[in-house]
Amino acid sequence: MSTDKVLFDRVTKTFDVRAGRRAPTGAVTALDQLTLGVRPGEFLVVVGPSGCGKSTLLDLLGGLSRPTSGQVLVDGRPVTGPGLDRGIVFQQYALLPWRTAAGNVAFGLEAKGVPRAERDDLVAHHLELVGLSGFAAHYPHELSGGMKQRVAIARSLAYDPDILLMDEPFAALDAQTRDSLQDELVRIWQATGKTIVFITHGIDEAVHLGRRVAVMTSRPGRIKQVIEIELGDRGAVDDVRSSDAFRHHRHEIWTLLRDEVRAAQSTERRADRPDRPARRRWLGRSAAPTGARTAGTGADGGRTPEVAGGADRAAPAAVHTEEARVG
Repeated sequence: MSTDKVLFDRVTKTFDVRAGRRAPTGAVTALDQLTLGVRPGEFLVVVGPSGCGKSTLLDLLGGLSRPTSGQVLVDGRPVTGPGLDRGIVFQQYALLPWRTAAGNVAFGLEAKGVPRAERDDLVAHHLELVGLSGFAAHYPHELSGGMKQRVAIARSLAYDPDILLMDEPFAALDAQTRDSLQDELVRIWQATGKTIVFITHGIDEAVHLGRRVAVMTSRPGRIKQVIEIELGDRGAVDDVRSSDAFRHHRHEIWTLLRDEVRAAQSTERRADRPDRPARRRWLGRSAAPTGARTAGTGADGGRTPEVAGGADRAAPAAVHTEEARVG
């Protein structure tokens, strides 16, 4: 019998979509025969190129979606839907604007039927855990982005789930706040002993947080390799990110991801190609002056390093460097 806290057992997830340019067969396979185990009390980070199925994997574990085939197991039992044994922290804070920080943290406890006195103690404890004791009476619009995400983490921890699922929770924050919250999250993990599954595009973030890092392939997503992160005593150096071991693991993960990023970008370019003549006809021959450069087109008619579809996608030029973010 498996000793894993979580097990993805040959999981395939296919989405039915309207047949069209991007899915001529009317279906997209997000995950294909994916197998991955998560140990009890482990901090596991999943990283991969854009569109590889990272968030789909987390949705399946959270019970927000069902696999097309295979099983997702928690403590040996199939996941059939959401449950209080799993807490979820999303990229967007999803706080209730009419509730204070304390009220937001208390929300899950109220739904669980925890008595008022016990609930107040738990709220106070978890706000202290995330460093927000002095902001209990503040409303979300009075808090910074980093503070809002701390409230979201406290809310997920307050009803004591066994597993904390985190879907790029720091992606929208500035670099300084993100680094600070990464350190804070490690401290919380060490204090609580929770099992954490963390999704990210950031290689540096993956190395800094994860005790193991699962590297995914481009779509359809599979686990390409799981890396054991060995940074020694992380408290023995002022900044573990500057250590030789950290640089080694960053390079190791980027080497694994490089071909997957290229494959994902190639797929996106092929999907976009049939639509280009229609766009050119719509713009017309005189839409831009001769020699002008438009988004996605260089002066010579070639592609610029920009990739359509959002800032969270890696530019083709980044393939030639050890970028800290992929996808």
